[in-house]
Amino acid sequence: MKIKIADIISLSAFGLLYYVLARFGMAFFSLEPGNITLLWLPSGIALLMCHRWGCKAFPFIFIASFASNYPGMVSSPGKNPLLHTVINSLADALAGFLAARFMKKFLPNGLRFTHDLLPFSFWVCLVTTNITSLIMALNLYVGEFIPLERIIPFIRMLVFADSMGILLLYPIYQSWLNGISITKMEIKWIAIISLGLCFLLTLGFTILPALVFFILPLILVLSFNVRIAGVVIISAISFISIVIATALNLGPFITTNQIDTNFRLIAFVFSGALTVLGIALQNQQLSLTETSSKFWQIAAEHDPLTGLINRRAFLPILKKEHQRAMQTGKIYTLALLDLDHFKSINDKYGHHSGDKVLTAITEIMNENCRSSDSIVRMGGEEFAILFPNCTIDEAFLPLEKELLPLTAAL
Repeated sequence: MKIKIADIISLSAFGLLYYVLARFGMAFFSLEPGNITLLWLPSGIALLMCHRWGCKAFPFIFIASFASNYPGMVSSPGKNPLLHTVINSLADALAGFLAARFMKKFLPNGLRFTHDLLPFSFWVCLVTTNITSLIMALNLYVGEFIPLERIIPFIRMLVFADSMGILLLYPIYQSWLNGISITKMEIKWIAIISLGLCFLLTLGFTILPALVFFILPLILVLSFNVRIAGVVIISAISFISIVIATALNLGPFITTNQIDTNFRLIAFVFSGALTVLGIALQNQQLSLTETSSKFWQIAAEHDPLTGLINRRAFLPILKKEHQRAMQTGKIYTLALLDLDHFKSINDKYGHHSGDKVLTAITEIMNENCRSSDSIVRMGGEEFAILFPNCTIDEAFLPLEKELLPLTAAL
């Protein structure tokens, strides 16, 4: 299996990012043993690496995981930390590999629609993390890092911690692949909502803890006004901030029981992130449907060669103009144009030359008509021009300008 220099550089960069995020998690919300954290963002990085590079990413994930985990294992009570760090690091690499395999099997096109959330949350997040969390928990129990009674709570905590890493980071990665483009109006919405989130989080983790729960409706407002890329980035930052603040014993999730505190926090963040992502995907789907509908409507009402409206689109315009003229007494003029001997051009020079003549005629008519006039290709070499609020004599002025160039074109 050959690997290119560019891939080695990219994988090394992602491996470094894996290590940095792992150490970041351990610094802010580590548990016992010291290398286990409440939020494991590297699980999302491992998925991205395996999704992009496949098995080539495996050793890079293993090295990054070992480098970040070993200091915490050494400082914790337990036997043979080197061996058990190796096993945990292999499990971390396996998690990325399994998540990527499930992603390609069940979601080959990525997260596109709301119905994609079920296979994503079940196979990519929960099944993957349950398998690797069981391996890690048994490994730490055998190494006497955790007692037997803590295995089930430990697995539960690992499943949510790893799943949140995937849930928060993968949508950002997919948005980056699709191209992140944000309009000025979206920037304004992001700025306003971000200020609101900062306000709620500041008060929620100081004097009014209940305000933390209002960040979810605020992010939902953002999802209705900003495309999915901006939503997932802002929501990820918000939820990570909540986890950090809770790890510092701040906010509404703090109880006298640490396990209960962790479960409340993880349940809120996981369900909140899943809800936001679902609504963002739904809005994206509606937007794509609306855009597709407009595209096909335009395609159905316009001539593909000249870009002019066709008979189907023109007849309602003509009917409306006639009704307006009958009600108000204002006149209009309808000019019908038919190109003589056009068939001979196609027969003698080919249809490609005939198409060039039609497009040249269209340009001439567009240049000499008003923006309020409606130019239509009725079919073949037949055209029509509707002149609102225009007498026959007034309509002859632009038509005379067109007739000479049209003759030259033919």
